[in-house]
Amino acid sequence: MLKRFLPKQDRFFYFFQQMADILVAASTEFHRLLHHLNEQEHVDRIAIYEAQGDKIAHETFELLHKTFITPFDRHDIHHLTSHLDDVLDLINRCAQRFPYYQLQIVPNEMIQLAEISKQSCVLVKQAIDQLHSLKKAQEIFQCCEAIDHQESLAHQCVMTGEKKLFAEETDFKHFFKLKEIYAQTKSVINHCQDVGNIIKGILLEYS
Repeated sequence: MLKRFLPKQDRFFYFFQQMADILVAASTEFHRLLHHLNEQEHVDRIAIYEAQGDKIAHETFELLHKTFITPFDRHDIHHLTSHLDDVLDLINRCAQRFPYYQLQIVPNEMIQLAEISKQSCVLVKQAIDQLHSLKKAQEIFQCCEAIDHQESLAHQCVMTGEKKLFAEETDFKHFFKLKEIYAQTKSVINHCQDVGNIIKGILLEYS
């Protein structure tokens, strides 16, 4: 009975939106890195974004621990926050590979994959920005469906890129470097799809 008279904590939506903003910034920086492989500042900025995301995730979990009434299920809040943070972690992990591997050139498919990952993060942000209003359920579902489409594009992009690697690349070290980056970047998009699925689950339960 008491729960009905306590205010809901809307600061969760503010944290979600902050995470989504950082996600777009990090994925945009990653896309720039693919065009400027020797510019360390892109890698450094992504690392800063990842640290900011960790801080927001920590603040969200602290708020969740202290808040009696939440906008939706506590497990969903934790799950959504964790997966947003995971996407940032993956972008940072992938970016760190570039100076370590000292790549001087990457295939066009890898650049395309970075573009798809950026677009997936933009769609995540569009869905998150509307999540505070369940009246926007249809628009949010459309964003999530668009993320699914981006994942399909990413799958085809990776298949094409890896087929070329197997057919054309004779330097085995270079082969494995590129193959790992394909896998890491595809994981970014897969996790964006996971975020979309979590959001769809929230909508189905509460709208």
